[in-house]
Amino acid sequence: MGKVDFSQVEKSNAIQQEVEASFKFIIEGIRILKTKKSAILNNHVELQLFAGGFERLAKILLFLKYKQINSKYPELRDNKNFFSNYDNGHGIKKMIDELVLYSKTIEFMNSIPMVAEDINFLENDHSFNKFMEILSDFSRCQRYYYVDVIAKKENKGTNAFEEFSKLIYSYSDNIDVSKMSYEEEDKHQIDSFIKTIEKGVRAISRFFTHGFGNEGQRYYGDFVEFIFMKDEDLGDNKYLKPKLDPQHDYKPWRTNKLHFLKIKAFAKTKIVKSDEFEDWAFTVDKVKVYNYKNGVYCFVKIGKSIFALNGSAGIVFKIPTYYASENLMPRKYQTELLGIAQKL
Repeated sequence: MGKVDFSQVEKSNAIQQEVEASFKFIIEGIRILKTKKSAILNNHVELQLFAGGFERLAKILLFLKYKQINSKYPELRDNKNFFSNYDNGHGIKKMIDELVLYSKTIEFMNSIPMVAEDINFLENDHSFNKFMEILSDFSRCQRYYYVDVIAKKENKGTNAFEEFSKLIYSYSDNIDVSKMSYEEEDKHQIDSFIKTIEKGVRAISRFFTHGFGNEGQRYYGDFVEFIFMKDEDLGDNKYLKPKLDPQHDYKPWRTNKLHFLKIKAFAKTKIVKSDEFEDWAFTVDKVKVYNYKNGVYCFVKIGKSIFALNGSAGIVFKIPTYYASENLMPRKYQTELLGIAQKL
């Protein structure tokens, strides 16, 4: 067996962390927005969450795009900023626009109607693009707009908080609200805006499944709630509803379970030993990692039990991660395992 390239493992883990965080930021923003009675109420928290989520998501996709083209992640020297053409990484709309342009060069993204339709949404939907413009302004220079007002510091930019409220109000522009109460109109505006966000997230998620081959598909589990969302599901917000706790409600497989035997027959595997690490997390001397379907689903065998290594494996096959293993030492984790499995 060759030596583990820990620099690549570290980058893979970093990508995993950022993808997971980006979707959680967006989901929490929707959760807060869903509780609003009116768009005129304080929007600071959801704007922070949406900006953080979409900015992270766009940046990671640009990294994956670079790797897809160059077979490696960018190596920045002399303080060169990889995101300098995108307002130093705060130009969220510019980054999304760049991804849309890239999609036009990928036959796989253009030949599948539902994918092409979603990319068209990213490119041409007025409300979603306005939302990305607002988030870009907010990220660049408007996060502390009201602090500047208090300090009487000149801020020549638009007020992103007011623009955000105006965008939500615009969902009443082309409907007859005369028979609605004010509360019903407010609910219509917010619910309609949430559908726009959901459709946008679904469209951006297409880059993981169709834009970057196996590299993007590894992060399937983090956006599964959106990628399978049909138009008629928009607004249901199923991802906001309480779910089972995989760590407590799911059980690991035994090595003789039929599901695992089928996976084992087609998976790439590697034995990972304790002497490869300065800090080993388990009470056993070695574990075995499995890469199934090009890293979309990754598993680890610890003792005689099989655990998930990534979210997609846990969600689809309903097993806990290795954090639930009785062979894991207290306060220990072996974060490198997922990266090792995905590199097989």
